[in-house]
Amino acid sequence: MVSLLISRTFHATGLGIYSAAIAYYSLIALAGGMGAQDFLVREIAKDRSRTNHYVVHVSVVGTVASVVIMILLLVALPHLGYSVELAAGMYAVTLAIIPGTLNTVQHAVFVAHQRVEFVMYTRFVAIIANIGLCLYLLTHGYGVVSLLAVFVVIEYLVMICFFYFINRYIGALRWEFKPSFALRLVWEMKTFTALSILAGLFAQPEIIILSLVQDEAQVGFYSAAIKLAGFWYFVSQIYMTNVYPVLCRSYYLADQKFQIIQDKSIKYLLALSLPLTAGIIATAEPIVRLFFGPGFEASVLPLQILAWDIPLAFFSAVLWRVLAARDQQDSVLWVRIITLFTRLGGGYFLISWLASLGAAITAPANLLLNTLLLAFYIKRSGIRINFLRLSWRFALAALGMGILTWTFSHQLQLWALVPLAGATYAVLVFLLKAFSPDDFALFRKIWQPGMAERS
Repeated sequence: MVSLLISRTFHATGLGIYSAAIAYYSLIALAGGMGAQDFLVREIAKDRSRTNHYVVHVSVVGTVASVVIMILLLVALPHLGYSVELAAGMYAVTLAIIPGTLNTVQHAVFVAHQRVEFVMYTRFVAIIANIGLCLYLLTHGYGVVSLLAVFVVIEYLVMICFFYFINRYIGALRWEFKPSFALRLVWEMKTFTALSILAGLFAQPEIIILSLVQDEAQVGFYSAAIKLAGFWYFVSQIYMTNVYPVLCRSYYLADQKFQIIQDKSIKYLLALSLPLTAGIIATAEPIVRLFFGPGFEASVLPLQILAWDIPLAFFSAVLWRVLAARDQQDSVLWVRIITLFTRLGGGYFLISWLASLGAAITAPANLLLNTLLLAFYIKRSGIRINFLRLSWRFALAALGMGILTWTFSHQLQLWALVPLAGATYAVLVFLLKAFSPDDFALFRKIWQPGMAERS
């Protein structure tokens, strides 16, 4: 929402400055977090009584890492050749690295204890507060840097709220720090740390490359497209955040449910992502016009290309967690290393040549490679991936919906196209019998594991 406000006020250049600063923050915060979230979820899910021990030590290690990274960034910034406004914005977001790291640690506690409702409450209020403050600043003539300062303040407030909820509803945190255990943790987390750094580089490297080799307007055009396509990634993240502890526990207990959880997760996420892709491709032009207004026509084709990221990201979100739950995070690491080199190398070439369009081509191409490599490692470990059997009905329904939506895209307004597309997809899914009788029952079991424990 903040990006939409910025685009209406400062157009593509302002959006480019804001997006580039946030992209750098995301990369650095992930590096500072050292892969703590996935590591803590796995370890605390095995033994919740050790929550305090892990949280204290990982928080200290993460804070030290964040301070080191902040110093390195401050030293490097003057040599990157950025504009005065972009450099000021990056100096501002640097201040959010420490709370961002601690928020990652505390988030893992909520996930492992299956109390993610506190994360949802806090983040929802934070989003509303961020939008309100940014709207106030924009209407009073403040610039992009002031909006980044608001982002920093919000991150500190989120950190305080997380700390309160953990102490109030999960367990009081107390100081217990042993340097020897901290060093052992650093060694145990090395693979997760590498994965975290690579995930940061893999998240939105195109924005960083664009900021280095193109102007800020091109960053803005690509950012508009990736925000519209990437908005939906949160669905797979929320779903897999809840499913991941169940996957870990299922493998740890060897209860024979691992394959079922994997298959159903793939099926449900593809059932949602495939029609989203078809709908965005068919209606990209009116979507961009509605959200970003005039001047963003250059974002339409990148959006249509980036729409393919959605099912690939959803599918990949399941695959890498399947490997991590089985203690095969080394395989995930190798996949990320390979695809990082292809993405940075190919991305630099395409972005230098085609600017924002090159960035849009780079992202789904490398995500496809990432997905194929993950699938290879999973199959090599003896796990079945029933992709075609699980997805063909939804793919056919999404194709039919996309064709119908595209046919009427020049006759109907977007407000009429969306319900038409949704109704068409629902009817086709019903006619194709895409869902089996046990799907919804199993879906409730996956999404509500903690409710039975707390009742």
